[in-house]
Order: sequence, then C-alpha cells, then structure tokens
Amino acid sequence: MALPISDQRDQVIETKELRVALDGNLQKLKSLPASRERALSITKLQEAIMWLGMDLKARNEPNPYPNSYDPSNAIVDPTADNLKL
Repeated sequence: MALPISDQRDQVIETKELRVALDGNLQKLKSLPASRERALSITKLQEAIMWLGMDLKARNEPNPYPNSYDPSNAIVDPTADNLKL
C-alpha cells in the first residue's frame, strides 16, 4: 500500500536531514588526526550517505545529477544537498 503524499514528503525530508547530519559528522571526523580506524569510519559514513541517496532514488525523487548519464559532456554536477563528502 502506498503512503499518502504528505507521509512520503515527510520521509524524504527526514532522509535529506539525515544525509546532512551524517555529512556534518563526516567533516568532523575528517578534521581529526588520521588512523586506519578513522579512515574506515569515513568510508562507512560515505556509504551511509550514498545508501540514503539510493533511498531517495527509490522514492522517485527527481535526479539531482542531470548530466551524469551523458558521457558527451564534461559537466560534473555538485553533490545533492550541498554535501562536502
């Protein structure tokens, strides 16, 4: 059963907020002295942000990277939600 539009919109907003919060923690982690364990933590946070992006895609959100499927141009779109990754 499909969710009502307002519930879908709320879930999209929550997912985007999570992505921004995770990116904030990622930036804090990157500012600390490097270690193998921190490097793995960075990778896992990046993966979490990516999987939440895939969740947005599964919810049929508009493509934030309109040029990504066109190999004839050299345009690299900025990350969605202004994440620094």
